[in-house]
Amino acid sequence: MNFAAGQRWTYRAPAGFEASRIVIGAVVTFGNSEQVVCVAVSGAPKRSTDGGLEAVVIPFLPLSLDAFAATVVEQDGSDLPPPSFATEMDAWAADPRGLSTFTVPFVGSLEALIAHQMAQIVLPVQGTA
Repeated sequence: MNFAAGQRWTYRAPAGFEASRIVIGAVVTFGNSEQVVCVAVSGAPKRSTDGGLEAVVIPFLPLSLDAFAATVVEQDGSDLPPPSFATEMDAWAADPRGLSTFTVPFVGSLEALIAHQMAQIVLPVQGTA
Protein backbone atom coordinates (compact mmCIF):
# COMPACT_ATOMS: atom_id res chain seq x y z
CA MET A 1 0.00 0.00 0.00
CA ASN A 2 1.04 3.57 -0.57
CA PHE A 3 0.63 5.70 2.53
CA ALA A 4 0.75 9.48 2.29
CA ALA A 5 0.13 12.55 4.40
CA GLY A 6 -3.50 13.59 4.45
CA GLN A 7 -4.99 10.11 4.19
CA ARG A 8 -7.69 9.24 6.75
CA TRP A 9 -8.08 5.59 7.76
CA THR A 10 -10.39 3.35 9.74
CA TYR A 11 -8.87 0.85 12.14
CA ARG A 12 -10.08 -1.87 14.51
CA ALA A 13 -11.46 0.63 17.01
CA PRO A 14 -12.99 -0.66 20.24
CA ALA A 15 -16.77 -1.03 20.50
CA GLY A 16 -18.43 2.32 20.95
CA PHE A 17 -15.57 4.16 19.24
CA GLU A 18 -16.15 3.06 15.65
CA ALA A 19 -16.13 6.71 14.49
CA SER A 20 -12.49 7.07 15.57
CA ARG A 21 -10.11 7.72 12.67
CA ILE A 22 -6.37 7.86 12.02
CA VAL A 23 -4.98 10.68 9.88
CA ILE A 24 -1.48 10.52 8.45
CA GLY A 25 0.39 13.76 9.13
CA ALA A 26 3.74 12.69 7.66
CA VAL A 27 5.64 9.68 6.37
CA VAL A 28 9.34 10.06 7.15
CA THR A 29 12.53 8.11 6.63
CA PHE A 30 15.72 8.70 8.59
CA GLY A 31 18.87 7.44 6.87
CA ASN A 32 18.57 3.79 5.87
CA SER A 33 15.95 3.03 8.50
CA GLU A 34 12.38 1.93 7.89
CA GLN A 35 9.73 4.51 7.19
CA VAL A 36 7.83 5.97 10.13
CA VAL A 37 4.19 6.89 9.67
CA CYS A 38 3.39 9.82 11.95
CA VAL A 39 -0.32 10.02 12.66
CA ALA A 40 -3.00 11.67 14.75
CA VAL A 41 -6.01 9.79 16.09
CA SER A 42 -9.43 11.39 16.58
CA GLY A 43 -12.08 9.94 18.86
CA ALA A 44 -9.75 7.48 20.61
CA PRO A 45 -10.95 6.06 23.94
CA LYS A 46 -9.27 7.13 27.15
CA ARG A 47 -10.14 6.21 30.71
CA SER A 48 -11.54 9.26 32.52
CA THR A 49 -11.02 10.08 36.19
CA ASP A 50 -14.47 8.67 37.03
CA GLY A 51 -13.52 5.30 35.48
CA GLY A 52 -15.57 5.70 32.32
CA LEU A 53 -14.30 6.11 28.78
CA GLU A 54 -14.17 9.38 26.89
CA ALA A 55 -13.20 10.18 23.30
CA VAL A 56 -9.95 12.13 22.95
CA VAL A 57 -7.57 13.28 20.24
CA ILE A 58 -4.06 11.81 20.20
CA PRO A 59 -2.25 14.61 18.33
CA PHE A 60 0.91 12.67 17.44
CA LEU A 61 1.76 8.99 17.29
CA PRO A 62 4.84 7.63 15.45
CA LEU A 63 4.32 4.09 14.12
CA SER A 64 6.69 1.91 12.14
CA LEU A 65 5.48 1.22 8.61
CA ASP A 66 4.72 -2.41 9.54
CA ALA A 67 2.82 -1.37 12.68
CA PHE A 68 0.77 1.16 10.72
CA ALA A 69 -0.03 -1.34 7.96
CA ALA A 70 -1.19 -3.83 10.62
CA THR A 71 -3.33 -1.13 12.26
CA VAL A 72 -5.41 0.27 9.42
CA VAL A 73 -8.36 -1.38 7.74
CA GLU A 74 -9.66 0.93 5.03
CA GLN A 75 -8.87 4.36 3.66
CA ASP A 76 -11.72 6.71 4.54
CA GLY A 77 -11.06 9.93 2.65
CA SER A 78 -8.63 12.69 3.50
CA ASP A 79 -8.17 15.08 6.39
CA LEU A 80 -5.64 17.25 8.17
CA PRO A 81 -4.08 16.34 11.51
CA PRO A 82 -4.86 18.69 14.42
CA PRO A 83 -2.85 21.93 14.64
CA SER A 84 -0.80 20.50 17.55
CA PHE A 85 0.54 17.70 15.29
CA ALA A 86 3.40 19.85 13.93
CA THR A 87 4.53 20.97 17.39
CA GLU A 88 4.44 17.40 18.71
CA MET A 89 6.35 16.11 15.67
CA ASP A 90 9.03 18.79 16.13
CA ALA A 91 9.41 17.80 19.80
CA TRP A 92 9.67 14.11 18.81
CA ALA A 93 12.34 14.87 16.19
CA ALA A 94 14.35 16.96 18.68
CA ASP A 95 14.14 14.45 21.54
CA PRO A 96 17.71 13.73 22.68
CA ARG A 97 16.72 10.12 23.52
CA GLY A 98 16.16 9.42 19.84
CA LEU A 99 13.20 9.00 17.57
CA SER A 100 11.07 6.58 19.58
CA THR A 101 8.66 4.68 17.37
CA PHE A 102 5.94 2.17 18.20
CA THR A 103 6.45 -1.13 16.40
CA VAL A 104 3.14 -2.74 17.37
CA PRO A 105 -0.33 -2.02 15.91
CA PHE A 106 -2.54 0.66 17.46
CA VAL A 107 -5.67 -1.00 18.85
CA GLY A 108 -7.61 2.02 20.03
CA SER A 109 -6.02 3.40 23.16
CA LEU A 110 -2.64 4.86 23.96
CA GLU A 111 -2.50 2.89 27.21
CA ALA A 112 -3.04 -0.41 25.36
CA LEU A 113 -0.44 0.55 22.75
CA ILE A 114 2.18 1.26 25.41
CA ALA A 115 1.39 -1.99 27.26
CA HIS A 116 1.62 -4.02 24.03
CA GLN A 117 4.91 -2.32 23.08
CA MET A 118 6.38 -2.99 26.54
CA ALA A 119 5.30 -6.64 26.33
CA GLN A 120 7.12 -6.96 23.00
CA ILE A 121 10.26 -5.55 24.58
CA VAL A 122 10.16 -7.53 27.84
CA LEU A 123 8.90 -10.97 26.74
CA PRO A 124 11.75 -11.78 24.30
CA VAL A 125 14.28 -10.91 27.01
CA GLN A 126 12.54 -13.13 29.56
CA GLY A 127 12.47 -16.01 27.10
CA THR A 128 16.28 -16.01 26.79
CA ALA A 129 16.99 -16.58 30.48
